[in-house]
Amino acid sequence: MSDQQLYLAIGLPTVTALVGILVNIGYFVAINGRIGSLETRLDGRINSLESKVESRSNSLEAKLESRSISLESKFETKIDLLVGKIVDLDNRLSRMEERLKH
Repeated sequence: MSDQQLYLAIGLPTVTALVGILVNIGYFVAINGRIGSLETRLDGRINSLESKVESRSNSLEAKLESRSISLESKFETKIDLLVGKIVDLDNRLSRMEERLKH
């Protein structure tokens, strides 16, 4: 075997392996870029969803708070009315007891 054949027998597979490594590095760089792009898009979508959920949560919280206040005021009105009726009944009962004592 001549020196040229030896160099070709050793050099050609080495060059082929190096070219294969460079091609694979190129694929990895391209895939990394696509993954970075997808990550950016997903981050944007997640942030958008978070803001929508937060705004709906705040809206729902405000609605519940206003309903709670409304129910509380209605409840207080009804309680005051019931207390008034009980006071009236107590007064009437007291008058009836006074009549029966005489």
